[in-house]
Amino acid sequence: MKKILCSSDKNPQRATQIEKYLIIDQLKIEFPVSRICLVLDVNRRSYYKWCQNGKKIANKFDENDAKIISEEHKNNNGIYGTIRLKYAIQNKFGIIFNHKKIRRYKKILGLETIKRTKKGLSVSRAKEKNLINKAPYLIECNFKSDAFGQKMSSDVSYIKCSDGTLYLSAVKDYFNNEIVPYSTSNNNDVNLILESYKDLNIEENATINTDQGEVYFSYEYVELAKNNKFNRSMSHRGHCWENCPIENWFMQLKHEWLCLFRKLTRE
Repeated sequence: MKKILCSSDKNPQRATQIEKYLIIDQLKIEFPVSRICLVLDVNRRSYYKWCQNGKKIANKFDENDAKIISEEHKNNNGIYGTIRLKYAIQNKFGIIFNHKKIRRYKKILGLETIKRTKKGLSVSRAKEKNLINKAPYLIECNFKSDAFGQKMSSDVSYIKCSDGTLYLSAVKDYFNNEIVPYSTSNNNDVNLILESYKDLNIEENATINTDQGEVYFSYEYVELAKNNKFNRSMSHRGHCWENCPIENWFMQLKHEWLCLFRKLTRE
């Protein structure tokens, strides 16, 4: 019987009082109420009082608050989690909800956030050898910048379309988190990178961090860095968090926007 106890995210072994009442409601057909109350450490009179009051599934449940949370969740297509939903409501309605309250109402109303697909780490654990044109990790996880065009992240990602795969190259500025230039192509090659950097406006001696993708080792990219006088920085293999500003943007683009379209084409 104790295995039935469910509960909050912090302690899944501990049930709330109302959850215990719901458990009693389920088991009273098979077991005496007095025995269930004894096992769950619930006052039997409290349970009967809860039944007389209409079996409310939440204390101080407010219909207006539930409507606001439900509508805002729907307006954002179920993308926002609890914290982002909290600030979205605060900015739109000027109402400050506790994140615990939002989480509780979402559970009661059956509102679920669209979960992002987790990918396994598909990285070779072989030791890094002396790779040609390899650059050090200059950013050192410091993703703050004092001015525009000083520190940036760049990467290439793919978008699955109905007519093939589209490759997207983008550069994100740390100063205002803006995607400065970007370009798309049907091929993942150095020309895609050169095209996306064509209109890039950066300060002299700026730093652009990338992963250890093949295109960033190319002589064309090294020459591009020399001509534009920016420093190349590379995160370590398998350490995606070292280039997280642009990685996070790609993830949000795919899982919060592109996933809403049923059919995507390269156009």
